[in-house]
Amino acid sequence: MTFPPSVPGTTDWAAERYQTLAARLQPISEALCATAGLRAGERVLDVACATGNAALAAARRGCEVTAVDLDPGMLAVARRRSAAEHLPVEAGVGDAQCLPFPDRSFDAVLSTYGAMFARDAGATARELVRVCRPGGRIALANWSPGGVIDEVFAVLHRHRPGSPDLTRSVAVWGTAGKVRALFPAARVDAAARHFDLRCTSCRAWSETFLRSFGPAAPDPADTSGTVTVLRAGLLRAFGNHTSPDGPGVRIRHAYLEAVVTPLP
Repeated sequence: MTFPPSVPGTTDWAAERYQTLAARLQPISEALCATAGLRAGERVLDVACATGNAALAAARRGCEVTAVDLDPGMLAVARRRSAAEHLPVEAGVGDAQCLPFPDRSFDAVLSTYGAMFARDAGATARELVRVCRPGGRIALANWSPGGVIDEVFAVLHRHRPGSPDLTRSVAVWGTAGKVRALFPAARVDAAARHFDLRCTSCRAWSETFLRSFGPAAPDPADTSGTVTVLRAGLLRAFGNHTSPDGPGVRIRHAYLEAVVTPLP
């Protein structure tokens, strides 16, 4: 399969560091593939795949997997993970708003908190439907409004000058009603889910996030008080969703799990 060339200006997510976070969220992708009922031999597309969590989860179920993302760094990590686990995944550059595949190419289309961040939600939804065969399924895991990631995004937008307001994407994709509005000619089955991320302390995880999430990572040359304020804001956001867990803590990550079935 031939993919389009890399897109300039899409490598600011620090993919190698981001994988530190993605690895901890892998169970969300495994659960999504189970909910979607993926079967061995099915053709599956992972849209906005990042470092490949959903793609690898589908490949573990014996699916024929293709994965696309705009960030070449993310794709490089996904390919290395695929090779290390001996799981065949064909990965290449692709825009969720204009997917480089013919109509009805896949039995299932997946996205775990990826396609939801494309700029044009309507175009993205239409593309997901276009490349999925009628009667197939589009399985999505999207961050929920009011959840920890929504709060974290608000902190980043407030304290990182020029950063996008990612809470807008959460508002558009994070509830059952909004997803149904995006897919008016399909059946949508949606449920609120959560994943408990366990770690030694809320402060330790906040620091890991600050270092590993590309848009959050501070400029080493920044000597202003911005980083101090950002660090405090992230700690409060994570702390609002943290509960004791023995000697450590668990941080509740709320998300919406939706399976969209395009109608014939």
